[in-house]
Amino acid sequence: MCCQGSSLVTWNRTILGSSIALVLHRPCCAKASGKAKVPPSLNNGQIQIQKKLGAGCFGEVYRGFHTGTKEDVAIKFEALQNQSLQLRHEGEMLNLLRLPTQPQGFAKFFFFGQEGNFNCLAMEFLGKSLEDHVQLCGGKFSSKTSCLVAQQVLMRIEYLHSRGVVHRDIKPENFMFGVGNKVHHLYLIDFGLSKRYWDKKHVPSTQKLSLTGTARYASLNAHRGFEQSRRDDLEAIGHMLLYFLRSSLPWSGLEARTKKEKYQKIKEKKESTELSDLCQGQREAFQAYLEYARNLGFKDRPDYMMLRKQFANLRALLEREEGNPIQDWDFEWLQGKELGELEPLLPYDTLEQPDDEQAPSERPRGLCCFRCGGFQVRN
Repeated sequence: MCCQGSSLVTWNRTILGSSIALVLHRPCCAKASGKAKVPPSLNNGQIQIQKKLGAGCFGEVYRGFHTGTKEDVAIKFEALQNQSLQLRHEGEMLNLLRLPTQPQGFAKFFFFGQEGNFNCLAMEFLGKSLEDHVQLCGGKFSSKTSCLVAQQVLMRIEYLHSRGVVHRDIKPENFMFGVGNKVHHLYLIDFGLSKRYWDKKHVPSTQKLSLTGTARYASLNAHRGFEQSRRDDLEAIGHMLLYFLRSSLPWSGLEARTKKEKYQKIKEKKESTELSDLCQGQREAFQAYLEYARNLGFKDRPDYMMLRKQFANLRALLEREEGNPIQDWDFEWLQGKELGELEPLLPYDTLEQPDDEQAPSERPRGLCCFRCGGFQVRN
């Protein structure tokens, strides 16, 4: 049985512009009988734990309530004996994303630290994921919904890359919508596999690495064992968008005896699938996007503005076809619903990338093509 007292160490850390308490409670007993239970509250009672929402490879997720701000929160718990300590790594990545003001599309964080036998991360409570919505929509999205998703996804990934970080696990489950008056705001979440690609200079390209991320959406170079950079996040986004449009990908559902064999089969199928076949029947913008992403070099600085213009042009084309303006909240699952007054999305603001002072050869690649409203890839 544990003794009554415990030692307490407290730090203050700023994450995403907010002062977050980083607290370490060290139990004076090393062992406890049975499976450890999550604490009833965090941060000296400020965050009350309510109910379990689910579990993942890192641990468990609970719903809670912040007594100070009167906001609902989601709390991740990771057992300290978990050797990967993915949640602790996620907290470190979040520290790299901090700004004086809260960036749009990134969950507000309230607490990051240790309580008892757990690493804990408390954040803004969000709604359904893109994967939830695609299933509710019969397994696929329309071109309009996919275009609206693409516009917000590119804004999120551009911000992440501007902080010198690559996500490395782009998938529908890692994009969630807000709640209340932010029901149409798309958030990028889960930075447990994220990594810095820039630390005063771009990380070098290496090979013979195991696959990091989700095989279904991973880039070809990630399958080939290369270190991931910005191009890999962008390519994974392209695969994800085509999943929304097609309802499945040619390399989905492949059977294999082992995970290694399955990854190899997925890699071979991706490599052998022509983009024209993959994108058959889809709007030209989606194939052009994926062609651009796959032609980027390891250290190339992507032209995010040009990519966003590509989908802005597609949105304008869809508006002309429908004969009505397309609003930021015109997702399929929100049609016909009373939404009330929504908080508008912030206007696009060009973000400086870490290598923007580099040589012209490392500047954005791509040439706008006014005839088609798209772009051509430079060799």
